[in-house]
Amino acid sequence: MNIALSGYGRMGKEVEKAASARGHFIIARLDSPDDWGRFIPAAGDSIVVIDFSTPESAYTAVNRCFDLGLPVVSGTTGWNDRLEQVSARCLRENRSFFYAPNFSIGVNIFFEINRTLSRLMENLQNYSASVHEIHHIHKLDAPSGTAIALASGIIDTNTRYNRWQPGTEKGKGLIPVSSERTGEIPGTHFVTWSGSADMIELKHTAHNRQGFAEGAVMAAEWIQGRTGMFGMADLLGLGQTSTKKH
Repeated sequence: MNIALSGYGRMGKEVEKAASARGHFIIARLDSPDDWGRFIPAAGDSIVVIDFSTPESAYTAVNRCFDLGLPVVSGTTGWNDRLEQVSARCLRENRSFFYAPNFSIGVNIFFEINRTLSRLMENLQNYSASVHEIHHIHKLDAPSGTAIALASGIIDTNTRYNRWQPGTEKGKGLIPVSSERTGEIPGTHFVTWSGSADMIELKHTAHNRQGFAEGAVMAAEWIQGRTGMFGMADLLGLGQTSTKKH
């Protein structure tokens, strides 16, 4: 498989190593507008673009892939406000877009466990939910996309909650999502249900970036020949599958 990397920072380099280990070829490293300007795929080329760029450039990069008719896998977070526009264009024009705030297999199983626990807590009014995440000092967005996905998973499965906000303040219907930036930590996420008598805590710890990169390459392998909007639940066959795809 031929892969073009959109963004060639820390994650882009990890994806390059993971792709090479799986026998794929990196045919372009697109890390600036000039790189994109020189990127002209030949007709019939089978290329998947993997995007780990920045919140400011991801929207443009994904739309550029749609313009070129190329499937795109994106793990860039911090641009949720524009995802709906991209999703709408993807479905309207029958493009191929795979988005995940976290490509780790373990994290996506963690998402499913989080949703299951949230359903179980529906009628247990004594417990309140919160999310906390810790990342390295270089991470640009806070809260992380993974933390937001965890909070959204609770909102989707528990009628007691209808919104989240950054910080630690609790309130009716509100999930506090707090963030910490320290050292070189790849990513640690906590979901806590706290009651007067005890506390339930879910935790996922990433040891390195390898799992994120391998998951992104697996998504690129999987999306070939498919059109629609996809996520890790589709790839892994988990419960929360996409509803609009071909």
